[in-house]
Amino acid sequence: MNSSPSDTPSPPQDAVWETTYQVTTPHYKIDERPASVWESLLYGWQHTLVDISPFILPLAIAGAVQMTLSEKAQFINYCLFAMGIATLIQTTIGNRLPIIQGPSATLTGTMTPIAAQMGLPAMWGAVFTGALMEMLVGASRVLVILKKFFPPAVAGVVIVCIGLSLGQLAIKLTIGDGHPINFVYAALVILSIFLLQLRFSHIMGGILARGSIFLSIWIIGLGVGSILQDVKWEIVASKPWIAFPGFFPYGNPIEGWEYHFAAILAVMAGYLGSMVESLGDYAATCAVSGEVYQVKHMNRGIFAEGLGSAVAALFGGIPCTSYTQNIGIIATTRVASRFIVQIAAIILILYGICPKFGALLVAMPSAVLGGVFIIVCGMIIISGLRLLQSAPSTTANFFLTGVTLVIATGVPIYSRFTLGKEWLENLPAFLRLLSTNTVVLAVFSSISLNIILNFFQPTSRGKEDKNSPANN
Repeated sequence: MNSSPSDTPSPPQDAVWETTYQVTTPHYKIDERPASVWESLLYGWQHTLVDISPFILPLAIAGAVQMTLSEKAQFINYCLFAMGIATLIQTTIGNRLPIIQGPSATLTGTMTPIAAQMGLPAMWGAVFTGALMEMLVGASRVLVILKKFFPPAVAGVVIVCIGLSLGQLAIKLTIGDGHPINFVYAALVILSIFLLQLRFSHIMGGILARGSIFLSIWIIGLGVGSILQDVKWEIVASKPWIAFPGFFPYGNPIEGWEYHFAAILAVMAGYLGSMVESLGDYAATCAVSGEVYQVKHMNRGIFAEGLGSAVAALFGGIPCTSYTQNIGIIATTRVASRFIVQIAAIILILYGICPKFGALLVAMPSAVLGGVFIIVCGMIIISGLRLLQSAPSTTANFFLTGVTLVIATGVPIYSRFTLGKEWLENLPAFLRLLSTNTVVLAVFSSISLNIILNFFQPTSRGKEDKNSPANN
């Protein structure tokens, strides 16, 4: 791990941090690619196997407007196709980091009530307007002002919270309905990944280790799952081989969409939360990819996400944001090639065109993906902890980290399970997002605490604090 100016090159002029922080050394760096095509396909396909949100999030909106089963399946295809297009945009003209783009859970939370209460035309009009606004934010380069408010301590604790937040989904998928077989599937897939990573790391030049997630999902999910008759092959059989996505399937910006101020304002709160999460994802991606986190990553990334979301809307897909789980894939396999993610984007497009392909993930036991997610989330948390370890050991940073973790993990639990759904529904959209989203809370809390603590202790920035607990 490189964290001192003496043993690392000077960072670029627009670097977010004055020191280069690297929490792992990738086997393939961002602009490198494997020598063989089949190895590239293995790593690219592996990235798509943990992206289950395109199969889950559209159903929330579909349920709100009472779509039929056929319409729901078609909606999922639209989202998968748009996901691939948005990823290609991000990795070519965006920040060019190895980041998968996909349907945003934060935005879905604001879109669903709009769809239910005001209809799909109002939802799509708000989504498209919000996407254009996000493009404007990235193109205007106003994010440069965040440079001083996003030091390694802030980025580190946000990355830890990203892992913890995503870990809730991992546990939910693993436990499922509580049947004992779910724990068996999760344990088997975790054991398989450990075995391939630790015992077969030097076989075939390390390809088995770097492809451990891909191989384990198919071996346990389809292999063992089929033996135990837990693979829902009827879902795959019911899907068509070819289904091209339609252009403007739900209307277009000029005809068929409606523009309501309240809907746009609510969706913008979702876009704000999505942008905040993405800035943390960019930091995490740079940390695990051996890349210097630069302001251009912020500006170009947010612009590309806005453009990708606008294009997604034109194809009938949910707005796209950066996917945290794929950062965990990079941290686990040490394959940070942007070329690999572009292959994954093409495979996602094929999912949208060939629904049988994508249906395989839905058909296998969900606990298999839950087990994979547990490892992925663990690696994301480790990346955040390593970045925190690299930050200056000051009392201010210790306060910032501890208080942020308590607020970001505690407030959503209290809001959901103590205050309840009715209390949350009476809040404005932005406050509801702030009360329930761990990552958004982590970003706002850590940035605010960083400003306050540095105001009271301005000399602590960038220096060791002799009175800190670490030095006593």
